[in-house]
Amino acid sequence: MPATKKKTAKKPVKKSTPKPAPKPKDYSVTESALKFVDEAAALLRKGINTTADSSEDARREARKKAHSLIDKASESLSDLLDESASVLRKVAKKL
Repeated sequence: MPATKKKTAKKPVKKSTPKPAPKPKDYSVTESALKFVDEAAALLRKGINTTADSSEDARREARKKAHSLIDKASESLSDLLDESASVLRKVAKKL
């Protein structure tokens, strides 16, 4: 009597979903800087789109706020660049 082979059902192959790439540490810094720039742009657009009904003082205040937001973005990006330069110097010294 010949041995008969049992038919086994093939297990379905699980498709692995690609994991999202981890975000770099400096992602939050750049994201917040971009947020500041977007807010400043919105303030300036609002100042441009307003009619003559708005006073010069209101437009001046909007410019000051926009300038402040741009300064915050610039400061945070400068800090990030300084940290990166420091790390690069340390690595270069070790080489």
